Formats: sequence, C-alpha cells, structure tokens
Amino acid sequence: MRLLEIVKLLDGQPNATRRALIIEHLDAWDVRYVEQKYATGTNLFVDLGRAERKIGVGTHFDRVPVSAGANDNGSAIAVGLDIIRKHQEAGSAAGVRVFFFDEEETGLKGSRTYVAQYGIQNLTGLLNMELVGMGDKFALWPVDASGSGPLLNAFETVARQQQVSSSRFDQIVTNTADHLPFRQAGLRDAFTITCITDQDIATAQHYFQAVEQQADTSKLMAILTQAPLFRHYHQPTDTYEKLNEAALAMTSAAIWETILTIQ
Repeated sequence: MRLLEIVKLLDGQPNATRRALIIEHLDAWDVRYVEQKYATGTNLFVDLGRAERKIGVGTHFDRVPVSAGANDNGSAIAVGLDIIRKHQEAGSAAGVRVFFFDEEETGLKGSRTYVAQYGIQNLTGLLNMELVGMGDKFALWPVDASGSGPLLNAFETVARQQQVSSSRFDQIVTNTADHLPFRQAGLRDAFTITCITDQDIATAQHYFQAVEQQADTSKLMAILTQAPLFRHYHQPTDTYEKLNEAALAMTSAAIWETILTIQ
C-alpha cells in the first residue's frame, strides 16, 4: 500500500478510530504492540529486533478537532508503520521502538505519560516526526550548530548520502513536540524531523524578523500562511490531497537507513 493511502484512511477520523486503524495494520502484519492506557488516553508502541537498547521512532495519532489531521500527523503515522513493515520484511535484528502517542495536541500528555512510566533507560535516542508529508528537505529541531549525538550525526550523514538537504533549526515556530519529555528526562539525542521547502525557510526568516519587531498576532499568522508547511496547519484543509508520496518515502528511507547505520 502506498503511504498516502494510509493517510487517506486516517483523514478526518476521530482519534479513537485513528488508533484502531493503526492496530488494524499491526494485527494484519502479526506485529505485537503495547497499549499504555492512562487516565485520558492510550499510547501504542511496538518493539522490534532483539537488541535491548532501542532507537525510538516517534509519531502521534491525535489531531486537533478542527483539522483533518493529514500532515499533522497522519503523515508520521504512515511513515512509522512503514518502518515497522521494512523491519519485518528485512528480518532485521536492529532494536527499534515505534511510538504512536496520544494527546500530543493537548500538552504532550501521551509522551509525558510514557516517560513517567517507562523512563528513557533503554533508548539510545529518538527520531520524532511532525509534518513529514510535503517538502523536499529535512528540518531538524530543536538542534543548534553545536548539537551532536550518534543518532543526529547518523541521520545527517544518511540525508547527505541520499542527496537530501538537511538543516538544523532552533525551532519551527514552537519547540513543542513529543521529543520534549524525552529531552527533559535526559535523552539528549532526541529531536523532531519535519519536511520543508525553500519557501518555508524564507517564510520562517520573515516570521522571526516580525517576532523581533513585536508584530501583532494577526500579522504573524498572515506571514505563516505564506509557508506551504503552515498554510493548512491545524485547519480543515489539512487533507491527504495536499501531501505527496515522495516526501513520505523520502522520510521513511532516511529513518530506515539511519536505523541500519546505528544498529
């Protein structure tokens, strides 16, 4: 199945249905998973390979109510499932834990609950994904120029080998994503991957200049709509038709090759 077809299935579905669709794929592939139930939600995660220490691959399945939730974050779900499929088909021994977090959109509740219960002791790092369904470049955030780590370095090397531009950013409008609870717990080699275009980069520069000039909220939002990445962000128009298979495949290929490099 094309990855975009998975996103199409998720479009506009209630969060519980999105979770059920993930489980449906896992069951069809005979993949074991853990359901971590907590007071207000349910996380899913899948352990792959025989290695005790795992490379984390992060996604979240919840969406904001007004949005169809395609790029945010159906795109990441599709890639996460593809990593599981690739691991299974390769018969790889590489240690991987693929997360499908609940309630990212309401304060990172799912990832915070996971870290509170399981900690970070058996994770080597975390490749988290947000908005990976459009664009031809990778934004890695929040990562400064001096940042280093086996997972970060491997991902950047793989991107260069695959001739995909990869840039570090202090933030993509906000630093809030599911990497944050892991970093706060001490897992430094944890960051988020977003797919972007040159136009997104130019718009981001304009946006942060306006922030420094203390522009009002309406002006800032108007600037953001000039970026393909944010034109449909948290909007009803965030539907699968806006995404492209190439960005999804690019992300999956880079993450998978990084896993093989680190194992």
